[in-house]
Amino acid sequence: METNFDMNQWKYIKDKLRNKYPELTDADLDWGHIMREDLLQKISSRLGKTKKELMDEIDSFEYSF
Repeated sequence: METNFDMNQWKYIKDKLRNKYPELTDADLDWGHIMREDLLQKISSRLGKTKKELMDEIDSFEYSF
């Protein structure tokens, strides 16, 4: 499954993840200068989830812009 979101949607997704997983830091959630796939990999590793599990969770968030 391909998670498709852009930088505007990321602000919403980041807030949802931060609320659900308070152990995530600003550095974990900073999209900054890395590729989206690298960002997802970094977060999934931090949470002990597979990238697919994280992507499925993000896809379950209701976001549309």
